[in-house]
Amino acid sequence: MGTSFSSLRFFIKEFAENLRRSPFVAMTHGLQVVISLMVLGFFIILVVFMSAFLLSLRNMVEVYAFLKTDLSAEKYVQIDEAMRKLPDVKELQYVSREEALKKFGESYNLKVEEILEYNPLPPTYILRPTDVSKIESLVARIEKMDGIWQVRYGRKEVSALMRVLMGMQIVFAITMLLLLSAAISSINNIIRLSVYSRRNEIRIMQLVGATNWFIRWPFILEGAFFGIIGAVVAIVVIYLIGQAIVTALEALKIFLPTLVNVTAMFLFLSLGLITIGFLIGVISSFITANRFLNTETRRIEEMRRMESGL
Repeated sequence: MGTSFSSLRFFIKEFAENLRRSPFVAMTHGLQVVISLMVLGFFIILVVFMSAFLLSLRNMVEVYAFLKTDLSAEKYVQIDEAMRKLPDVKELQYVSREEALKKFGESYNLKVEEILEYNPLPPTYILRPTDVSKIESLVARIEKMDGIWQVRYGRKEVSALMRVLMGMQIVFAITMLLLLSAAISSINNIIRLSVYSRRNEIRIMQLVGATNWFIRWPFILEGAFFGIIGAVVAIVVIYLIGQAIVTALEALKIFLPTLVNVTAMFLFLSLGLITIGFLIGVISSFITANRFLNTETRRIEEMRRMESGL
């Protein structure tokens, strides 16, 4: 416990001294962390809204199964039972010939009954799949049913939607890696500068027998500090800019569709950015400090070998 407090006091003292020596450099690298996490936050918001929009499109995909018109009442019952037993269907609607004709007339503002002598429209089942990726297997099952005349759905539209979703996942993963790399690089620069400015003190502590963990802790805490503070500042900026955009759109009377719960999304985004900032700070600081300590340890061992040789 005493060692931990000593390390913490050392951290606070050296951190304050480092800020006093080069405040502009520290602020510049800190600003890089803020910008990296802010861009990451805006990108996550964009991906969430685009994903919600595409998900709403997925939920709108429908399969139309047209039945033959010369089936017996018993056959209609069998088809209805088979339809209701289909897997991967979250919603099923039956539209009779009369309802289909009525909806057709309402859509085109026509009195179809007065124009046509008979009803050419077949009875129809409208199905909404639970998973768009399984729509092909669902359509294949329906087409095998006896009494089905034709099955239709937006094959091209569904294929395009699946390609867009796949492309979004790839772009999201690559962009996330790039933004995280930028944040890690920024914090590495901060810790590298801090280590370099304290290299003489570190060498003295190594020579007097200080453990590597005693020396590492200040830099890990410093990295965590910059990561968390950078995330908090980024969250505040994101909130202010987001509020300004919403206010401007409302003033222009532009309708904003409710795709996601904004409050919940911002809460999770805040927690996520703070967690990411903390982890990036800790991990990058540990790696940077460890690399320097290993280099210095090898140098000290080499000096001792040379001294013993003499």
